[in-house]
Amino acid sequence: MSPTDEPMFRPRLFLSRDVEIDYLSAIEFGSVADGQPDDAWRVVGEQVGFLFEEPDERCIGFQVNDFSSFDPEAEGFEALWSDTPRFDVPQLGVRDASAGEICLAARAFLGDEPTLNKCYFDQAVAAGGAGDRSAAAEAWQLCLESGDPMAHYGLGYTLYELGDLRGAYRHLRAYVEITPSNSWAWCWMGRACLELGEHVEARQALERAVELEDHGGDETDAPELLEELEGRNARRG
Repeated sequence: MSPTDEPMFRPRLFLSRDVEIDYLSAIEFGSVADGQPDDAWRVVGEQVGFLFEEPDERCIGFQVNDFSSFDPEAEGFEALWSDTPRFDVPQLGVRDASAGEICLAARAFLGDEPTLNKCYFDQAVAAGGAGDRSAAAEAWQLCLESGDPMAHYGLGYTLYELGDLRGAYRHLRAYVEITPSNSWAWCWMGRACLELGEHVEARQALERAVELEDHGGDETDAPELLEELEGRNARRG
């Protein structure tokens, strides 16, 4: 069956270009490249990775590192021009396109500029680094409104720092659902649950963070927060 026989199953990708880190991400809207299991990726050469979604192993996009110097027509990247997988990218106005075609169209469309979501992303990081959490929250929200679900994470922990625990929980919960292997996202959600008094869910989230740490993930505050949770439960008992 050709890709055009089932257009409804073609992923619609959200395009994200970071010029400082120098990558192009084209992932199905609502999903992210961050925090995915290693076995979800299929690597082509040293620069390209295709992302697959379980359980049906459906390809939901790709990411290209060192995009400014990347040549999709170079030897070794023939897989980028295959009949499968094929994608739609509404930002570029292309349909039923290969990864190679999307790379060329993205370069022509963006030039050397980042996508809008990355501009807001950088603003949020800079504001947070300067200690202006209100400005950071505004920029994270703009990043999210521009279509980047990665902003759920930044908005979540920033709202936590601003004391909006329920808002923080909502965004952090959304993020761990799409980034199952991000230990810090699970840790922050556990922290929000702990402060909300949702101790069962806090334990589950923090234990997940520790599990990911034990399997090579980033080290977090989860072990200390679990000790704090034990202390709270002991005082209640």
